[in-house]
Amino acid sequence: MKHGLLFLIFISGISSAFAQFNQGDKFAGGSFGFSLTTSKITSQRNTSDFNINLNPSLGYFFSESAAIGFVPQISYVRSSVSEVNSEKYNTNRLSGGMGVFYRKYFTVADKFYLFFEPRIMYIGSIIQDDDFRYLNLSISPGAAYRLSPKWMVEATLGGFQYTSSFYGSEPDLETKDSRFSFDLITTNSIGIVYFIKQTAK
Repeated sequence: MKHGLLFLIFISGISSAFAQFNQGDKFAGGSFGFSLTTSKITSQRNTSDFNINLNPSLGYFFSESAAIGFVPQISYVRSSVSEVNSEKYNTNRLSGGMGVFYRKYFTVADKFYLFFEPRIMYIGSIIQDDDFRYLNLSISPGAAYRLSPKWMVEATLGGFQYTSSFYGSEPDLETKDSRFSFDLITTNSIGIVYFIKQTAK
């Protein structure tokens, strides 16, 4: 009971300590992300995907603790399929798209914040002969540190993810996939934020 009460007090303190940003602040940022996933399709086949993505972003604080914005994305994926007989197949994909996000900040200590970020992304293949479409909905936790009034660094973890994808290299070779996942280890990104315009209180 005592531990439960302390936990509730801690959560209440975090929830009420909203970040001290200014309504009307505008910012630009960018993050570099990567992920590595492996799976076993059958007893004789394994797959792995290595993903690198670049996400510039623009955002606007509509309150002292919440911001909205949009983020274009460029992504490179290398997929490998390994057979038991040692045969290995590799495919490479370059794609791009656009997303929108909402972010809520909570002050933990001076200049240090936690946040959660719902986001929706739509990505399509840049290579014309490789038809690829990808829809991602996510809710991700993260942390940020204010280096100065103009600069802030941040790190975002994967969190809850829903993805729906379509891939077709030929009319008779099409693959559709939808899945939910929770991942805080293999999917993450590190970014930096620059405040373009700051509104005085």
